[in-house]
Amino acid sequence: MPPKMPPKNRKYECGNDKRKKKKKIEELIQSQVGALDKFLIKESQVLNESHSVDHIDTEIPDNVSIENDNVDSVPIENDNVDSVPIENDNDDNVDYDIFDPRNWDRLQPKLIDLLVAKDPKRYNSIVKGPRDNWNKRFTANLYTRALANGEKCDRDWLVYSKELDRVFCFCCKVLKNGIGRGQLANEGYNDWSHVGARIKEHELGMEHVKNMTTWYEYRQRLQKFQTIDKTTQRIIEKEKDHWKNVLKRVISILKFLAKHNLAFRGFEFDPIIQEHVRRVTTQEVHVHYLGHKIQNELISLLGSAIKFEIIRKIKQAKYFSVILDCTPDVSHKEQMSLIIRYVDVSSTSVSIEESFLGFLNVNDTTGQRLFDVLQNELK
Repeated sequence: MPPKMPPKNRKYECGNDKRKKKKKIEELIQSQVGALDKFLIKESQVLNESHSVDHIDTEIPDNVSIENDNVDSVPIENDNVDSVPIENDNDDNVDYDIFDPRNWDRLQPKLIDLLVAKDPKRYNSIVKGPRDNWNKRFTANLYTRALANGEKCDRDWLVYSKELDRVFCFCCKVLKNGIGRGQLANEGYNDWSHVGARIKEHELGMEHVKNMTTWYEYRQRLQKFQTIDKTTQRIIEKEKDHWKNVLKRVISILKFLAKHNLAFRGFEFDPIIQEHVRRVTTQEVHVHYLGHKIQNELISLLGSAIKFEIIRKIKQAKYFSVILDCTPDVSHKEQMSLIIRYVDVSSTSVSIEESFLGFLNVNDTTGQRLFDVLQNELK
């Protein structure tokens, strides 16, 4: 039998193949259009790192417990720590502004979480930008989109950078998968002659719509703690609360011991400090805030805050008197104590107060020299 000849390749597609190909294209378009009505969940990648605090190279004291000497009366100020505004609330000691579009390319996943939860910031005070070579410039009218029915809506995704004089699409810049298309999702757009048409083209694009739905869903889930890694986020929040409570108690203990001139020894006075000391003694953590360096730093900060409050009251009173006294110390150096006497009018009950502001070193106890030292200190 003669060998079978291979089938000839058709030069043109038959009608049946064309109909199948057309049907597949229509199904693909319908699936893409249907995807617009669904929320795309972006998987958040919060690091599983525990808290990050400044490490202090100090040895743990032999006795890190605290004396239980009426510490229940120590007021713990600002107990509602959640009400304290935190700008760059992250654990990497970030030294740049996460709301600046120039820094969006280097944001870590947890910083993206923070930025999405807080929303991008706009400079509402900037109505118009600088003019370019064609006498065109940015205007705040770009933030508003006019719909076909006459209604207007805010383009909350559009952000203007005054440093770069460019506009960016927040959701496409931060939440894009891979390399985004267009300048709005990358280096920013500054062709002010065609910016209106470019923005309209961008906001109708499939990629922008996907990123918008991702952003809205992502933000909603972060606010409700319903992200995919919500268990990890709950652990991180719990650890943050633990360290906030530890710091509040360490500061309260410092205030109490400094006020009563007591040493740093004794017993733990509540379960949070007990748990903290247990972690330190079992070497679960190496940062404990109980070393002498951090204690001295906190005492210095407390002293500065008290001094600032005293000076505020003195300025409010306007008139004050000075009490000075010189005493040599153990090294036979003259030290002059400075006390200010004033009328405290900051509260409803007016009272006369005497506040000690510190010791001043003097080399000459003549009247002129004491006056010069005092004058310099008061300045």
